[in-house]
Amino acid sequence: MRNTIAKEIIKKAKEDKRLYLIAGDAGLGVWDEYQVDFPNQYINPGVNEQCDIGFAAGMALRGHKPIFYNIAPFVLMRPYEQVRNDICYQNLPVILIGTGSGITYAPAGHTHYVVEDIGLARTMPNLDIFSPADPIEAKKCFEYAYKSHKPSYIRIPKSGEKCIHTNKDIDITKPQIIYQGKDNILFVHSSIVDEVESIISFLKEEGVSITIATVPMLSTSYNFKEILEDYSRIFTLEEHYANGGFGTILMEYCNNNKIDKKIKKFGIKNEYIHKIGNRDYLRKYYGIDAKSIAQSILQELL
Repeated sequence: MRNTIAKEIIKKAKEDKRLYLIAGDAGLGVWDEYQVDFPNQYINPGVNEQCDIGFAAGMALRGHKPIFYNIAPFVLMRPYEQVRNDICYQNLPVILIGTGSGITYAPAGHTHYVVEDIGLARTMPNLDIFSPADPIEAKKCFEYAYKSHKPSYIRIPKSGEKCIHTNKDIDITKPQIIYQGKDNILFVHSSIVDEVESIISFLKEEGVSITIATVPMLSTSYNFKEILEDYSRIFTLEEHYANGGFGTILMEYCNNNKIDKKIKKFGIKNEYIHKIGNRDYLRKYYGIDAKSIAQSILQELL
C-alpha cells in the first residue's frame, strides 16, 4: 500500500503544483526519484515532527495542499498538540500519512507500534480517519482525502499487500463486502485482512458461514443499519487495541441509532506490548491470528 500511495502522490504532484510533500526523515528510498523530479514540492525537515506539523499547517494556510509522511507514531502521537491545534482546530486540508499501522513494525518494539492511534485520532473533531485493507482501497482513500477540504489521517502498512477487490471503482464511504456468507458478519480493516481467508476456511470446517466486510473509512457517519440488519451476530477484528478502535465506533453507532445487535470485538489487549517477536508471533500471542479468531467466533456462537 505504501508504494500505491507514493505513486498517487507523484501523479498528483505532476498535475497540481499546490501539492507539497513533507517527509519527516522517513521513506527515504521511496522518495528518491520524487526529490529529483519535484525539488520545489518536497522537504525533509528531519526528526522534528512538531515543526513538521506546524509547517504543514502554514503551507495549507497559504493555499498549498500539504502531505506529511512519516512512520505512524510520529505522525499523530508525538506531535498530537500540533495536529490538534494547528491542523484540526483550524480545519485545514492537510493529509497525514502514517506507515506501519498496527504492529507492522514488529519486532521494533512499542515505540514503533500504532495500536491506539484510531482512538487518539477520534478525539480530534474534523479529522477523517482512513484504514485501507488493500492497494485499491489505499488509492481511493488518498483520492478522497485529496479532494477533501478537511484534515485526513491515512494509516497504512508498509509491505506489498495484495489486492482483495476485483472492482477498482469502490465507494470507500460504505462497508465493502469481500466475501459473502450468511448469518454472521466480520468487519476488518488494514493489514489484518490477510487472516481472513484462513478464518473462513477454519469456520467452514465447522459448518459456520460468515460474511467479511472491510471498512476503509472509520466513521460513525457510515450507514451501517442496512448491512447489520441481515446478520444475527456481529464481529470486529483489528490490529489495534480492542477498546477505542473500529469495534468501539460500531458499538457507538448501534447505541446512538438504537440498533439492538450483539457485537463482539477482537483486537489487542489494552496493555503495553513487552513481548518481542515478529507480527505473526504477536498476533498469535494476542489471539488475533486466524485460528484463534475462528475458535473464538465458534465459542461465541455456541
